[in-house]
Amino acid sequence: MNITSYFKIIRPLNFLFVIIAVLFGAMYKADSLHFIISILAAFSAALISGGGYVINDYFDRDIDKINRPERPIPSGKISIAAARRYAIILFSIGFILSFFLNNVWIILIALCDSLLLYFYAYKGKKIGLWGNLIVAIVAASTFIYGGLSNNNIVNSLFCFGCALFYTVIRELVKDIEDVEGDRKIKAKTVPIMFGQNITIGLAFLFWLFLTILTISGLNHFYKIQIFITIIILVNTYLLVNLIVLTLYTNKKVAGYSEKIMKLNMFIFLILLWIGQ
Repeated sequence: MNITSYFKIIRPLNFLFVIIAVLFGAMYKADSLHFIISILAAFSAALISGGGYVINDYFDRDIDKINRPERPIPSGKISIAAARRYAIILFSIGFILSFFLNNVWIILIALCDSLLLYFYAYKGKKIGLWGNLIVAIVAASTFIYGGLSNNNIVNSLFCFGCALFYTVIRELVKDIEDVEGDRKIKAKTVPIMFGQNITIGLAFLFWLFLTILTISGLNHFYKIQIFITIIILVNTYLLVNLIVLTLYTNKKVAGYSEKIMKLNMFIFLILLWIGQ
């Protein structure tokens, strides 16, 4: 058994980011913290997300032979049958952990996220923008997951909204990066169905939604100094990123943009935390 490949396939950095997002949703502007419950919630969500990555790679194995041949399944380091079993184990443990959190809404989110991740892996490349929205909803729901674990739902909803819009933008850019492999399997992503210009146009639209939400957080979620810093380091950076992608629309630029966006999202969280 190649332990490294089993670790790699769950995207360790993304796994860690889910844990951070859940704890952030639990603790952001909260008056107190139910530490053990929030930790359990974090690992529950992270295991479910890990199951989502594995089952996604399972269904995307033919695409990944073109787009990402180094991944564990197309490279042969994890067999197809082993990947399927691994996904089931991760989903199951993550869902079972949700029952220890004493909140029916958390259990429902765990169930819905698991089903959505499976559905996305199975049909995500065939349903256009809906696939991007599914990924964004599941990713952003980690903040609500944390908020529910610590009775901090109102504050976590703001984080949910920011993460939702940002993730849709990143997913659209990722679709541009993957367009070559997606065409070969006759996928129906936004760039393939409507072209790359419309895809970037949609990304600009969601950037506008994110900016409006960022402005609405002024005074309640952060003061003017942090607000200006967020506008410069997050919103303006993202806008410049999309403008560059408009001028130089290709796989290499899209790939670079998508990877930098992950770091930029983390910077956004740091600024929110500092400004609370």
